Amino acid sequence: MSILCIVSFLLLVAVWIGGHFYKKYPRVQAFVLAGLAGLCIFSLIGWMFTRFLSADVEFTHPYALILLIVPFLISVSTALFKEQFTRQINFPLAHLKVEQSSLRVLFTQWLAPLLYIFSLCLLIFALARPMHIKRTVLPPTEGVDIMLLMDVSASMKNPDFSPNRFVASQLTAQHFISQRPSDRIGLVVFAKQAMLQAPLTLDHEALQQYIASMYLGMVDPHWTAIGNGLGTAVDHLKDSKAKSKIIILLTDGDSNAGSVPPLLAAKTAKSLGIRVYTIGVASAPGQTIYSSAEDEINEGLLMEIADITGGKFYRANNEVELAKIYNIINQLETTVFTPASSVHKTDRYFPLLLWAICGLLAAFILERLIFIKVP
Repeated sequence: MSILCIVSFLLLVAVWIGGHFYKKYPRVQAFVLAGLAGLCIFSLIGWMFTRFLSADVEFTHPYALILLIVPFLISVSTALFKEQFTRQINFPLAHLKVEQSSLRVLFTQWLAPLLYIFSLCLLIFALARPMHIKRTVLPPTEGVDIMLLMDVSASMKNPDFSPNRFVASQLTAQHFISQRPSDRIGLVVFAKQAMLQAPLTLDHEALQQYIASMYLGMVDPHWTAIGNGLGTAVDHLKDSKAKSKIIILLTDGDSNAGSVPPLLAAKTAKSLGIRVYTIGVASAPGQTIYSSAEDEINEGLLMEIADITGGKFYRANNEVELAKIYNIINQLETTVFTPASSVHKTDRYFPLLLWAICGLLAAFILERLIFIKVP
């Protein structure tokens, strides 16, 4: 739109300058000048509209834009039949009058009429009542509620994962969250005790910050209370109305603390319709120089928890396998919904109306006080 405005203005100047050297067909020249002036004005208004009112604009009364033909016809008729619109007074020796052509004469003749036409165009745009449209995508009313249950015991600092089990678990959890924009996700951490770190939320940006702020030792790191952690996660999912409720339990050890038996917590989850996916994160004995001599993970316990609740057990021996496991769970627990949106409309006619009034006032002052025509 801005390019069209510049091109039409340059053509307007070129035709006007050419008219001073080529005197034939004055009415044709006047018609071309009027047409280019109209195109310049309309493109300028269009540029202002898209620049200051935003591209997300709709017209409540778009049929009112048909009235834009009125200022165009006025500009053409004024250029072609200027004498009929001007009061003529006969003076003696009028035939000796010398026509003057200068920038001031051009401004005197055309600036006020062009301002009137420009203001009329703005009034027509305001009459069409532009509305700024802001659309917000609403979350689904039914989705998947997910509780991440993450081990923060001291053994999670083992570097058999890169850079260690804890950081690898943080990064893969954050990536998983980024793939679930429509689901409520919460976070529970556990070691000797269990602690709710973040309730179920759609504010995934805040949840990502919670995960990034986790550290080993935020609870007593010397024991692993899988039952307490699972019970805490179940307690925060029990009142969920989601069509699917899941817990992703990640640990690198065996349950050796806590007051809640892990299998009792699993049975409680089953009774509430909650599936538990269990992930063991530890390399196999002897697999790396950092691997333990004996297997740290109680695969039987994690597998039984998953079987009771209708979930699955996965074993990750390194950070690559862990990322693949999260991708598998992401595909198993898909959320299919039709996106809905809310529309907020804001009137934007007032700036156009204000500019139109200012233009009319400026044109009136120029015509009546500054560019006064004295016979």
